[in-house]
Amino acid sequence: MSVNGVELLTDVYTPAGDGPWPVVVAFHGLDSNGKDEADTVVVAEAAAAEGMVVFAPSWIVWDPGPFPITIDIFEGWKRAASCAVAFAQQRAAEYGGDSATTVVYGFSAGAGAGLLASLEPIGVPIPGCEADAPPTPVTGVVLGDGEYFLHSENFDAAFQADPAAMQAEVAGLMDATYWPPDLHARFFLWIAAEGTSPRTTGDPSDPTGWLAERDPGGSLRADLDRLQQLEDRVITFVDAGQLLELRLTEAGVDVTLDEYPGGHTTGNKVPELVGYLKAAAVD
Repeated sequence: MSVNGVELLTDVYTPAGDGPWPVVVAFHGLDSNGKDEADTVVVAEAAAAEGMVVFAPSWIVWDPGPFPITIDIFEGWKRAASCAVAFAQQRAAEYGGDSATTVVYGFSAGAGAGLLASLEPIGVPIPGCEADAPPTPVTGVVLGDGEYFLHSENFDAAFQADPAAMQAEVAGLMDATYWPPDLHARFFLWIAAEGTSPRTTGDPSDPTGWLAERDPGGSLRADLDRLQQLEDRVITFVDAGQLLELRLTEAGVDVTLDEYPGGHTTGNKVPELVGYLKAAAVD
């Protein structure tokens, strides 16, 4: 894909044999190595060894850097995420992949891209995308330690500059009434107990606070309160994962959430992640 003159490339990891193999689209985190970061490569290699064709795309559009994030940058990420899935589905057969079985995988910032591709897929051909058709619905979704309602300070400037547009993005990710009507994917979520990206809430009822910026109607704060996540006045990846699990469950989506000891990495849980990918690929 080409966005604003920036070319986004994809690595493909293939298993031995002819297939047909499930297809995985693996979104990297916020790392200077992009699709080549260690947390992505170790999972992609292991998944390919277990009989999956893994597309690992670049998806972060930035020049010269990702910050401050704007609504235009965010929309670019959304197009890149949907394009990556569409491209993988269109090219899967060349590598022995079965595009009818497509699993989206994402870690850290890549979990946000994976959620965008799953819950806000673009339904028309995407400008700049090599795939000439939009993506078809995915079979499964595996996400770890993600920022599912854009809670960190990284997004503050975008909320302050265009609050209505960014609030609509949060709604698209967290409000089931915005999700695709044909959403039948199985979700596997994981969180690290020593959750990173902590942010203090201040007074959650403050209408000028960052939580209110993301949640003008109050429903996210009500659910965070139901989960007893506002008591310590800190929001982390753990809280975001539990909130997404609640929203998916109450929408009737098949979802599993697991918590692991330790911090923000995939390196100590690769077999478990590959197991999620296998399970998510089963129709």
